This record gives sequence, structure tokens and C-alpha cells, in this order.
Amino acid sequence: KKMSSVLRSFVNGKSIERAAAAAVSNYSCPFTGKSKAAQIQFADQRVVDHAVQAAQKAQPEWAQRSGAQRAAVLRRAGELLQERKQEWANLETIDTGRPIAETSVCDIDTVIDALFYFAGAAPALAGEHLALGGDNFGYTRREPLGVCAGIGAWNYPLQSCMWKAAPALAFGNALVFKPAELTSVTAHSMGALLQEAGLPDGLFNVVLGDGSVGQMLSRHPHIAKVSFTGEMSTGKLVSRDAATNLKKVTLELGGKSPLIVFEDANMRNAVNAALMANFYSAGQVCSNGTRVFVQEGILGQFLEQVVARTRKLRIGDPRDPSTDVGPLVSEEHLNKVDAMVQQGKAEGAKALVGGGRVRPDTLQEELRKGFFFQPTVFGNCRDDMSVVREEIFGPVMCVLPFTTEEEVIQRANDTEYGLSAGVFTQHLGRAHRVMARIQAGYTWINNYNLSPIELPWGGQRQSGVGRENGSAAADSWTQLKSVYVELGEVACPYPE
Repeated sequence: KKMSSVLRSFVNGKSIERAAAAAVSNYSCPFTGKSKAAQIQFADQRVVDHAVQAAQKAQPEWAQRSGAQRAAVLRRAGELLQERKQEWANLETIDTGRPIAETSVCDIDTVIDALFYFAGAAPALAGEHLALGGDNFGYTRREPLGVCAGIGAWNYPLQSCMWKAAPALAFGNALVFKPAELTSVTAHSMGALLQEAGLPDGLFNVVLGDGSVGQMLSRHPHIAKVSFTGEMSTGKLVSRDAATNLKKVTLELGGKSPLIVFEDANMRNAVNAALMANFYSAGQVCSNGTRVFVQEGILGQFLEQVVARTRKLRIGDPRDPSTDVGPLVSEEHLNKVDAMVQQGKAEGAKALVGGGRVRPDTLQEELRKGFFFQPTVFGNCRDDMSVVREEIFGPVMCVLPFTTEEEVIQRANDTEYGLSAGVFTQHLGRAHRVMARIQAGYTWINNYNLSPIELPWGGQRQSGVGRENGSAAADSWTQLKSVYVELGEVACPYPE
């Protein structure tokens, strides 16, 4: 599928121009450093208003359809995506720089799962019937919010789009979605696919741009809810802006998550998980287990295996199926990750492997200006180091020894974040005991970073508000109405 030279916002079933002429914004390909084929024309206030108006016009009829009728559209979209899975994986790899080995088995599959899951959930949406004594009763209705906004992340652009769009549409809403400006292609393309699947125009609109366009959505008086995925400080701004008219808000923010390995853990599984929890997507995953706590008795063995396996990772062209680790998303992000790693070294952390940018002469010529960073394992870490406390969002693992269960729980919870956590142990009681005390919204026992659509996703503390996915999505994308039904006489103490 050939990318167009300029991407324009997709509103009411077609691409539209902004009112005033504007220079398009151009971004660099992560693995070559050259300009991307697709340039982005940012939306202006007129385009955003047009998108909201189109959504307002289309949403009431969509909400009146049965859940089964809405489900048919989502199911067809999932089928179309299945038929074109490799094409969409290629698009995501070229836009994000993430290896095709990832996008072909993770990104597209999780989006298909979301479409099929919420196609199943749409007809099952229901309220409650409550007997209230005598002949009286009450019931509740799950009703759409109306016009909603979604603001996506650059690391998993299609997934972050459809984890919002699938439930929003399933439950009768319309959605105006703004993808991250760095990676807008697949979310933009989803507009045409949903249209082909039978979605009426105006129900899914894509407005392109940076944070200023996101702010137009979070402040818009006719939007009922905003769902944001991204960095913590930006999430706070979204929440502040949404408060101007008390919008419903869902925030999925960052993390500095603990992965705890006890001495009785299956070592091979723990090492596999630590590698995946730090180097998948070049470490650009909000839930990554970047603080790896290892019990002292197995620390040496664990580090030996992790370092040896890290040295074997194949860094290179993300379009090559044999590539394990691709580039970071941009030069700006590469500079940020590099600066944080150098700060970690200055504070005393020891890079056991990696620790800097990939040398250009180790890459094929086409990739030498790409934004590649070495997968890095830090030893000799302390809990007060910046690399241990701050989200790096790159391929950087910090390994910290611990002695007792009580100690590691306290240290794991010593963070402002609370998105994710993992524990590896073969002691069933310990696994559940530790997880009960870890302050995080999404956790794993003897695995890491799997996110099936059936389980609600979201964080605690400053890692977010609300949940996406699973049955919790009904709470996120609908509002509850209570109805009291009186079948008798109305009692009144006042004189007649």
C-alpha cells in the first residue's frame, strides 16, 4: 500500500484541507534518518470543529442501532484486517521503525482481537432490573456518552487507536481520534477500512497534528469524553483541560515497573521475560519491567545469562524478519535516551553490555543515519539513581539485588508510578501474597507484558485513571441511567 505524499485529516468519510494554507510537517524515518514518504498536514480549529460536528450528526442514528447491527460492522473490519494483515504490519513497521517480527504478530493481532471482542460485547451490553418492594421496580440503562475523543501514542499507534475506537463504536459512540504526529499512518488508514466495513461516515474521524490539536479536543465543549495514552505530564494537561466542562477522562500513562525474580524462579523463563520486558520495541513500551529486582542468591547467574543473551540480539533493519531490535522512534528521543544512560553511568551504574548508540559502521549503509541504541543492562544500581527512578522509554534494563520478600515489596512500591509489575516464583502462596501488596494496575505472575483484550488495562497512582479493555470498557465508554417505575399511587402528605 503506497503512502500518499501528504496525509490530511479524515473527516466525515474523506480527507479534508485546513482553512488556511499551512506547511506540512515532515518526520524522519527511524531506521534511515531520511524524510518519511508521508508528510502530515496539521488540523486547525475549523477541521476539529468539522470533525466534531460530523460526529454529532452521525452518532444518534448509530446509537439507535441494535448491538448486533453495530457488531456486524466491527466484525467485518476485523475480517478485512485479517485478510490484509501483512500489509498493515508493513505499514506499522515503516512508520514506527519497530521490527516486522513484532508488528506482524503483536500489533495487528491485538487490533483484530479488539474488533472481534467488542463485536461480541456490543449485543451483550445490558443494565440491571431491581425489585423495589410491592409492584415497584427499577432498572438501569447503559447509554452512549455521545461524541468522544481519543489521543494516541506513537509507540503502538494502531493498537492505541483501536483499543479506544472498538469499544467506543461498539457501545454507540462516535470518536474523533488524534494519532501521535510521529506515527499517524495506520490510524489514518483505519478510517478507510472502517468505511469499507460499513461504518457510516462521521462516526470515526482522524484529525492530525501535535499536542495543540490534542488540546483542541480535550477543551472542546461538545466532546463528552477524552481517552489519552502517553506520557504522565501530558496526561495531567489533558485532565486539566477536560475539567473545563467535566469531561469523562481515561488516562493510560507511563511507568517504571518492577519485575521481581525470587531464588526459586524458573531461571530460563525469568531471563526470557526480563529481555522481552526491556528490549521488545527497543524498550519503547509503557508497561516495561525496567527495574529488575533479583534475589541475591541467583544474582550472578541471572546477570550472566541476561548479558550473554543481550549480546546475541540482532540489531538492524526492522523490515528484515530476522531483526530483534530496531531503532528508536526519532533523533530527539535517541538523544534523550542517550543522555539518561550517560547520566546513569555518571551516578555509578555499570553498563554490563551496551551503554550507548549503535556504531554506524556496524550497520548496513542505508541504516547508518538511523536512530539505533544498544540494548543496555545496568548493574551496580541503587534505588535513588535517575535511571532507576525515571522512565527512560528505551532499551535499558536496571538490575537490583534484594534479600527478603518484605524488602522487595517496599522497594518495588517506592515510585510515583503504578502501571505494571511482575513476579517470578514457583511458590504459589508467595506469588499471590506479593501481587496483593504491589501497587500497580496490571500485573503478571511468571510472565510479563502480555495484554489479552479480555483483561482490563490501566494503572494506579500517576500511571493513569480508568481502564481500557475487558468488561471494564463498558464503564469507560457508557453512562449509567437509573429508571424508577411506580405502578401504584403517589403518596403525598400535603393537604388536598
